[in-house]
Amino acid sequence: MTLAWLRKKEQQSDPLTPWQQYQARQQQTPRHDRRQKPKLDVNLPKIQTLRRRKLVKNLVLILLPLLLLLGVFGYFASPLSKVGLVSVQGVTTVPDQQVINATKLSDDDLMLSVAFHKNAIAQRVQKSLPEIKTASLTIKGFNRIIIKTSEYQTVGYVYQKHAYHKILVTGEVLAAGTQTPVTTYPVFSGFTAKELPQMITLLKQFPAAIRRDISEIDASRGDANPNQIALNMNDGYRIIADTRTIAKK
Repeated sequence: MTLAWLRKKEQQSDPLTPWQQYQARQQQTPRHDRRQKPKLDVNLPKIQTLRRRKLVKNLVLILLPLLLLLGVFGYFASPLSKVGLVSVQGVTTVPDQQVINATKLSDDDLMLSVAFHKNAIAQRVQKSLPEIKTASLTIKGFNRIIIKTSEYQTVGYVYQKHAYHKILVTGEVLAAGTQTPVTTYPVFSGFTAKELPQMITLLKQFPAAIRRDISEIDASRGDANPNQIALNMNDGYRIIADTRTIAKK
């Protein structure tokens, strides 16, 4: 009996484990004193707003490139992407249509191509029409093109191969001829290709009023003088002169 009592005493005096001690304290602590877990304050309207903004942002990132592509395709499919009205400014002796034809533009050409090749088109006009001194292209609106030009001065005509050919201030004789020359310019006759530029230089030294009164300049070469010329005036007078001295008189 004494041995059983000692064993019981030893069992009662055994220390509790930490887990057992924690459970014992929890049982002794009143329920209202126990710490409660903090509640999570969730603002649902704010979360919905953020989600909606993110959705709109994603839609913009997706739709914007698509709209741009549709706009580009729509532009190239519309008549606005191609050459429309072409007008000419600055010409007085060359017909507008002749300048337009020299550009070789058509209503099938894209305006984007014209914008990148404006200088090349202007040079094409100058090469095709020797009387055009300068040319430049300006684009107005979507598909309107303005060709701005300046011309070499016309100093007269020369009669060759049954036609009157225009002579420019540069001395160049145009290949295209006409049967109806402008009467305000004199007609040169009898001069060689070497003498003609010299006569043009001489004519530019005359006063403008006298130049307008001359209807014809003829290399008469009378009296065995190779420098003799005859000036036929609009009033019917005929003046015989020498190219070496006429500019001084």
